[in-house]
Amino acid sequence: MKNFKIVSLFIFVLALAASCTKEFEEFPINPNVAGEASAVPSEYLLRQLLTDIRSGADATEEPFSVISRLNQYTTGLTFPLYGGSNLYNWTQTGNSYPWIRNINKLELNAERSLGRKNNPYLSVAKFLRVYSLIWLTQRVGDIPAFEAGLGLDNPTPKFDKQEDIYLYALNTLEEVNKELAEIASDATSPRMAGDIYFKNNPTAWRRAINAYTLRILISLSKRAEDTPSLQVKERFTRIVGNPSEYPLFRDITDNMNFVFLPVTNRYPTQFLRLYALETTVSATFLELMTGVEDPRVFIAATPTPKAVTEGKALNDFSAYNGTDNSRPQGNLFVESDGKNGIYSYVNYIRYLRGPDFIPEPYIMVGYAEMCFNIAEAANRGWISANAEEFYLKGINASLKFYGLQDGTKLIISNPTGAALGEVEANVSNFLKNIAYKGNNEEGLKQILEQKYVAFWQNSGWEPLYQFRRTGIPAFKQGEGTNAQKTIPRRWQYPIREVVNNSENAEEAIKRQFNGKDDIFADMWLTK
Repeated sequence: MKNFKIVSLFIFVLALAASCTKEFEEFPINPNVAGEASAVPSEYLLRQLLTDIRSGADATEEPFSVISRLNQYTTGLTFPLYGGSNLYNWTQTGNSYPWIRNINKLELNAERSLGRKNNPYLSVAKFLRVYSLIWLTQRVGDIPAFEAGLGLDNPTPKFDKQEDIYLYALNTLEEVNKELAEIASDATSPRMAGDIYFKNNPTAWRRAINAYTLRILISLSKRAEDTPSLQVKERFTRIVGNPSEYPLFRDITDNMNFVFLPVTNRYPTQFLRLYALETTVSATFLELMTGVEDPRVFIAATPTPKAVTEGKALNDFSAYNGTDNSRPQGNLFVESDGKNGIYSYVNYIRYLRGPDFIPEPYIMVGYAEMCFNIAEAANRGWISANAEEFYLKGINASLKFYGLQDGTKLIISNPTGAALGEVEANVSNFLKNIAYKGNNEEGLKQILEQKYVAFWQNSGWEPLYQFRRTGIPAFKQGEGTNAQKTIPRRWQYPIREVVNNSENAEEAIKRQFNGKDDIFADMWLTK
């Protein structure tokens, strides 16, 4: 009897499975879900890609996230709680190949729907491909570039040399600038939807792409003399000297900005009130400003609790004191505690009060940076432009971005947002204090320091890359940095690449770093 029941149950289960299989076979395909062979509208792919590049391929490029600590703008006090770690203890990088797969799809769908002639999607896709490759190569070194993103058609792409990738990037960006010029002059060119940065304005894209090209060229300063194929100085001169052929940003209104929204895409620190007591402003950043009485101090920081207890004036720059990112967090936490805490916190009123307040957009590529890059090139003798003029333009652009001019009134708060009083910005005095010292090493140091200040909470890893390239400003390194007490020079290769493309990965690591995927080794770009 028992066996009969078991057999009966088995027959019932088989019958049920057959019935379900039939039902599933007959179930209609969901028309709201795109399959692999479906043509996703180009505007959807473009909008997603333009959003993705803002947060970075490893989703670290948010204001006040880990990138803020490793760029030494802020310091976390109580890891593993809300403040986060200050350690430079990364290993493998994220990778930008998912972007490239979507770029391939964007190009395919846009060409199918609009053709190749004067197609703005195809031109912007070329820029995005360059952006994706540069994003990764500057983190690790040689990467699969020209065979990347082909999936099963080529699961083991070769690693291309960094020099070749940069040459491709520069040539492609020049090509895109010309294509967008043709699109801008042809009223019959297709329109591009999904553009969250410039609303399908090809000239605005040209300005951004040419400014981005200057960023790439200045990042190649170590290779400007020994790699003639790149024509670093010649390209820089050509772009700056021919505004009709290579339009550039004219002021901060031309910035490539990611704009946050109150409800659908809030500024990252809104509602994070606990963050206020866990995050201080770093000394690397704050000391550059307090010493020259920079009014941007009042944008970023609060006076220290100790200074408030002692009754120091709110406009007294000695009341603002930054934390040393290289010191152990336990020590910093003790020194920040209570009414006698000696460190300045992040400005609650500007960055933490929500829900509807948006402090500022996130700059992807900006006018201030462009001016500092031109000033640096002039200081180095690459171009004949006036370095002092562009140095001051960069500083004034950053001040304008924060709405600062002589007499601007700013509310100063304590770390939890209680208003302490009001100060007035004195821009004229600040500008006197940072007068340009000439086309020499001191002048170059000023340019790079002011560019670093202008990078506050924007432009991704550019502050760290500038430090890696020039040593300016001098980032804090020591006991609280990592076991080696020094900042790494690169990330390791993505683990998937090392495992799934092992032969090519091993060859590239051997070629560049003597066989060790060493985060403290210099790549071609930074040697």
